[in-house]
Amino acid sequence: MRSIWTMSRSCKFVRRWCPVAGCLCLLLLALPVSAESKFHDPLDTPAEMRSNVTKRPLMALTKAGERIVAVGSRGLIIGSDDHGKTWTQAQVPVQSDLLAVHFPTANEGWAVGHEGVVLHSADGGKTWTKQLDGRMSGKSFKAFYGKSAASAEDSSAMQAHAVQLELNYKAGPALPFLDVWFEDAQKGYVVGSFGMIAATTDGGKSWEPWLHRIDNSLYLNLNVIRVIGSDVFIVGERGLIYRLDRGRERFDKIDTGFIGSFFGITGNSQALIAYGLEGAAYRSGNMGKSWEALGMPSNQTLAAGIPLSDGEGFVLVDAAGQFLLSDKSGKNFRVQRADKPMRMTGIVSVAPRTVLVTGLGGVRSETLRDIAAGH
Repeated sequence: MRSIWTMSRSCKFVRRWCPVAGCLCLLLLALPVSAESKFHDPLDTPAEMRSNVTKRPLMALTKAGERIVAVGSRGLIIGSDDHGKTWTQAQVPVQSDLLAVHFPTANEGWAVGHEGVVLHSADGGKTWTKQLDGRMSGKSFKAFYGKSAASAEDSSAMQAHAVQLELNYKAGPALPFLDVWFEDAQKGYVVGSFGMIAATTDGGKSWEPWLHRIDNSLYLNLNVIRVIGSDVFIVGERGLIYRLDRGRERFDKIDTGFIGSFFGITGNSQALIAYGLEGAAYRSGNMGKSWEALGMPSNQTLAAGIPLSDGEGFVLVDAAGQFLLSDKSGKNFRVQRADKPMRMTGIVSVAPRTVLVTGLGGVRSETLRDIAAGH
């Protein structure tokens, strides 16, 4: 019962975050559970070695130098050294569903997901160790704000953070981290549901909660963290974007005017594109100072996006298995149907017109047609 209840609660959080991850949760909940089966805590159970790993649900992928690493359901992590032609499963110490992955160097990388898990790899994603989970952060983060509330000048704010963490961990370590980004092999951030955010300066050996370092008094979901140029952005619920003030070590809020959720942000030297629920996309031509809604050719939820490797445009992917392509101005998008459509969750570029995409159907290579077509 505990396993079903915990997964159900965790899925509720993620459905609020992203319909794609929510579908993955529903698929897992639909699997038969024997009344006599013994519960194995996913935080203490290594991922099973699987067959057909490229056809299993995957939620994100990234580059580790020239290597590609993808993460997904039940602790699945796979890597490719030949641009996605062949894949090998990694040794992973948990069976938690993994939602995001990032490598600041070719060897050092981090993955995050359900039960507040943070995994680290020092060998390009071939093997992984657990650095943090919801049981550990539940204790240390609540203790941090308990002590801070007694000594800080603004003790009322610290007390509010302590109360929120009590709510977040009331049902145990179910709360997921939704994304991770590292500036280098030492300094990085994780973000998640109900305002969860933490930072490390020692490569993940220790983590400090940053609820007091972001303008998010309503504890809205923080869905994605990315660097564009020299700026670090977080996107989340209610059309809010947060930009890191490095001097103050604080994320300041930017209101775009959108009332829905953003599930990603990408950009180049000319434009920032924030995108999300029901195909909404907003553009900024001045690095986030002001935003305008774009007229998009589809109302399908946008799950991931990147600037193309040749600098000539953007590509977004949606829940209907479509690519939305734009030139480098990011002002006009057109639709290209994937050769093998699936509910897409992630994308990386491996050549000027070749991308790898993840989704509920696994991972596959797709070729993009002329970006300028139709303009």
